[in-house]
Amino acid sequence: MGRSGWSRPLDASRAPSPHPLPRGGPQGRGLSETRPTTLAITALAALAVLTATSGCRREAAAEGPEQAESAGRGAPRRVRCAPLEARAVRAQVILHGTVAPLPDRDAQIAPQVTGRIVEVLVREGDRVTRGQPLARIEDAALADQVKQAGAQVAKAAAETNLARTTRDRVARVVERGIAARQELDDAQARLATAQAGETEARASSGIAARQLERATVRSPLGGVVLKLFRKTGELVDGTPATPVIEVGDPTHLELVATATAADLVQVHARDAAVVTLPALPDLAVRGTVAAVSPAVDRATGLGSIRIALETRAGPLPPVGVTGVARIETGGAHRATLAPAAALRAALGDEAEVVVCGADRRAHVVRVQSGARTDTTSGALVEIRAPGGDGGAGTFSAGARVAIEPVLGLADGDALEPVP
Repeated sequence: MGRSGWSRPLDASRAPSPHPLPRGGPQGRGLSETRPTTLAITALAALAVLTATSGCRREAAAEGPEQAESAGRGAPRRVRCAPLEARAVRAQVILHGTVAPLPDRDAQIAPQVTGRIVEVLVREGDRVTRGQPLARIEDAALADQVKQAGAQVAKAAAETNLARTTRDRVARVVERGIAARQELDDAQARLATAQAGETEARASSGIAARQLERATVRSPLGGVVLKLFRKTGELVDGTPATPVIEVGDPTHLELVATATAADLVQVHARDAAVVTLPALPDLAVRGTVAAVSPAVDRATGLGSIRIALETRAGPLPPVGVTGVARIETGGAHRATLAPAAALRAALGDEAEVVVCGADRRAHVVRVQSGARTDTTSGALVEIRAPGGDGGAGTFSAGARVAIEPVLGLADGDALEPVP
């Protein structure tokens, strides 16, 4: 083959560049030399972005709390504030109890027979008189027992008549000397036995009659139906464990309170008391200590104190409502008093007040309530910090507390006091 018909493959690595570059210029550098420069430029750009972002975050963090605080405070709340007062008050014992009728004017009535309730004749709130029927228990079996007892009485009476007739006949025969004296003694014994049997039968008949009468549940006293425990169709077992109705006289009420031994020894009969009812905050009832328990329960260590309530001049509190009694027992002492309307979240003697600060901010303070004093401008309650002495030093001089509104105020809220 001639030279013109054969061509040698060209080595790509040795092929001349169509556009030769000057040796030593930047275009003449290889790809491996250009890549590090590009990566360095990219890293510097990323570092600049991170630095700027960090600076923005620091500025946002510095401004965030102020903006959040400003947003959280919102518009000032319009409130009425009243000053705290420092005055002398007497020590008090505070007791918690339940309003109830007097012990001899209240009864939970349970049937004395077993059976099913066939009729309830009264409703809650009905006035009843002594002896009035309240409910009826099924009495078919009791009526049968009365009939059975009556039959036993008739049988025993007949046996008694027969024994008497026999005794009389034997006595005549003995008088004539026809019969022995022993026959008369036997006849006399048979008559005594028959008479005893008749007496027993009549007693059983009386018991059956009384049981039948007990199937009608009657009120043992006059008053008002306070509660219905069971309805028509329910079963009773004839014991106090299954009462049907509670009847009481709500015109004579008392507060039955529990007390520790330390309180029992400080309270005496005829001590004056003021009773407040959390369910009726506008009602305060005066009372007198009627009785103080001379002993405490060995299991709980508590005794009872009964306080007779004076309810003639005001509305009657509902039976069963809880109350708080304050009984003055000691000498006078200096205390800080707040309007009763300022106390909120009251639980026992624990409560909160909202102090209207000089910085025009709300300051929520947890306090303990103590003695209560009624004045012409309203009720005042002794307050003291938990564990404090209750004196005026517990709060700053001239302190004022919110009285309207007191709910919905949080610690730190901006306030706008109004007259």
